[in-house]
Amino acid sequence: MANNNHHRRRPAKHARAGELLGADGPVRIADRPFLCGRKRLRNAAALILFIAGATMGQAQEANRVGKVALPTGKTVDTAFERVGQLNSFPVTIALSPDGRFAALLHAGFGTQQSRGCQSISVLNFATQKLSDFPDDRLCEGARQSYFVGLAFSADGKHLYASLGSITDPTGEKPGDTGNAIAVFGFREGTVTPERLIKIAPTKLAAGKWVAKGLFKTPKGTAIPYPAGIAVVPGGKTERLLVANNFSDTVILIDSASGEVIEQYDLSTNTLVPSDYPYTVAVSRNGRRAWCSLWNASRVVELDLDSGKPVRSISLLQPDSAVAPGSHPTALLLSQDEKVLYVALSNADTIAAIATDTGQSLKSLSTRLPGQKYRGTSPMALAQSTDGKWLFVADASRDAAAAVNAEHPRGHELEIVQRRNRISLLYNAVPSGGARQRLVRTLFRLPSRI
Repeated sequence: MANNNHHRRRPAKHARAGELLGADGPVRIADRPFLCGRKRLRNAAALILFIAGATMGQAQEANRVGKVALPTGKTVDTAFERVGQLNSFPVTIALSPDGRFAALLHAGFGTQQSRGCQSISVLNFATQKLSDFPDDRLCEGARQSYFVGLAFSADGKHLYASLGSITDPTGEKPGDTGNAIAVFGFREGTVTPERLIKIAPTKLAAGKWVAKGLFKTPKGTAIPYPAGIAVVPGGKTERLLVANNFSDTVILIDSASGEVIEQYDLSTNTLVPSDYPYTVAVSRNGRRAWCSLWNASRVVELDLDSGKPVRSISLLQPDSAVAPGSHPTALLLSQDEKVLYVALSNADTIAAIATDTGQSLKSLSTRLPGQKYRGTSPMALAQSTDGKWLFVADASRDAAAAVNAEHPRGHELEIVQRRNRISLLYNAVPSGGARQRLVRTLFRLPSRI
């Protein structure tokens, strides 16, 4: 969920800008999903995976040990070559279609270098140059925030980023965006703001009600608060599939006109929001899609041709409605699209789902040998080009795991912790597209637990 942006506190003046992943201040209190503890977990997972991705093109050089100072007074031991500094709270990364660039979305307080603004950073793989592009609409006092959605257009000439707002959901006040998809031009690693695709309050189905704290839009509507974004292939114009976190819906929109082509009601409760749609994945032919429901312990399959949800897949759903769920977050389609991998962040498990039947094929544990209690928090996924290895960010232990996806029950090949040599993970990934694929999902990490 999210809270009010105007209550946002500033980090201490002595806090240093973040090394590599960016030093982050207190969790933003407004216009961004709350729930304490996730900030630390998300950054931990992002750290491990970004380290792995940062070694691209310099695998054998990355053995120099050093320390990264955090604004909390703690230090993180490193065994890698630092590429550069990022803005605070990196949450999502998107790989350009040509594989030359990675764009990173920063949804924190900002740093001194970014003037306290949120930003998009771009890493050029060929030059290892990291450039940051602060957004003046997202500085101190802003009534909107980036969330987790970031995607390149099919031609690589644009970037789409999700913007959420509770305090001014329709963008009535000067300088406010409301809930929207920000569209940026992208050319040779340079990001330029272009326009907004405004997302209007969501019309609720009959019998649905909005929580009292979210009475910010007309009666019978809900704040959308866009989360995950995916570009849908096909169509006369480019389409975007957007998970609306606060209205328990997914919408298919025309990226040129902003028209809502379809709206999918995924709510399972009278009260909205209850399910919190989080991330989306789309098949290459643009006919099928999946959405993770963070609070419902489910993934829903969508038929983009008929405009209807066709299957709801339960994933370790608790017996009690008030018990903690499995929290599905990251989604990853296998390269042959026969398997959908789902990170269950509160169950230390990766679920492998058959895309033709929706049946569970197996569960891949991310726990350490002998680990009795939960606590690894898998939050990001990537796969090798041969499909054999699944790479998982285990946020709570600041580590990445390489799992044998072909093993009947999964087999954890190697745990790469922050004190170990990252080259262990890097060398396990086949060259070429697999390394780029790893980078593509580095920051596809959830915002709350």
